[in-house]
Amino acid sequence: MVKKNLIALAALAFVGAAYAQTSGSSVTLWGVVDADVSHYSMGGQSRTMMSSSGNSGDQLGFRGTEGLGGGMSANFWLEGQFTPQNGNAGGLTFNRRSTVSLAGNFGEVRLGRDYSPSFVNHWLFDPFHDSGPGAGTNITLGGPGLTAGGANALTAVRANNSIQYLWGFRPNGLAIVGSGVYAQLMYAFAGNTSSQPSTGQYTGGRIGYAAGPFNVALSYAQSHGPNANPALYTTFKESNLGGSYDFGVATVMAHYGVNNSDAAGTRYTHWGLGATINAGPGYIPVSYNRIKQNNATSDGADQWALGYVYNLSKRTALYAAVSHISNKNNGTYSFNGSNGGGNPGLTATPGSSGTGYDVGVRTNF
Repeated sequence: MVKKNLIALAALAFVGAAYAQTSGSSVTLWGVVDADVSHYSMGGQSRTMMSSSGNSGDQLGFRGTEGLGGGMSANFWLEGQFTPQNGNAGGLTFNRRSTVSLAGNFGEVRLGRDYSPSFVNHWLFDPFHDSGPGAGTNITLGGPGLTAGGANALTAVRANNSIQYLWGFRPNGLAIVGSGVYAQLMYAFAGNTSSQPSTGQYTGGRIGYAAGPFNVALSYAQSHGPNANPALYTTFKESNLGGSYDFGVATVMAHYGVNNSDAAGTRYTHWGLGATINAGPGYIPVSYNRIKQNNATSDGADQWALGYVYNLSKRTALYAAVSHISNKNNGTYSFNGSNGGGNPGLTATPGSSGTGYDVGVRTNF
């Protein structure tokens, strides 16, 4: 069934490309295939496995633009995930991003499922970009299920049912780094009726400034959903600030943030430092992250990570990474994985520590 879906979508992309040649529109098919061999240990448990998305999220996508005249355009973006180690495409749902938008001199108005503004700084100011054993979100967003770091699991990375306004970004592009002053505002509707506790509702924004080697961005969001105790629905508040500077030989970066909710003892303060150091045809990512909870025992964790990415070409790279998580007091942070891969499923016991490493290959098309 998945194979038939892929063939149908490829045919649609071909028809779209042919149409683009006659209408002034454009349709693009792209993807990332990333697989690795990894080993993880945590609290007396261990696992060696073939996984995916160790350097970049595996993805298959279609995007298109139609010029409407007067500087306006209509745009769409459909992006799904898969895991190459087992060929699972999950029925090829476009769960990474599914948006339609209008863009012009006024900016861009975008509807659908997309990254939440409060997540982008976690990705951008992490040298590992939320991938593999070195992902900073192992602790800054709280380990497997996002239940240990005070974030709303329903909106911590992406939000459904959203409407966005963007300024300073390329139309239909990734809202990561803009030009000059840039901004991203999002409102996501709750995914349930008014007779039930609000789940998935999100209000957030991000504003930044990028010029030359310098980039800085601040975000804030408020959302609703269940906390670690499914019976308790609450309001989550997330804020973070990050910045980077490219010195030529290396780009250094730092971030600071707070995840909080209405439940007592659920304020989590996190911060991190990192760099990508140019090394031959590739670069060395290195980072340190720390998180602390305001409960009676001041639970938390820290993580250090080191890697190397060797570019074989503009599209293909070999990579390796190693990281170590040390839980403090009763902290139970573990390796998170991302994009359906990289999660070894190891549960941390209070105060335990663990190590993860991987070696893999990634290619784009």
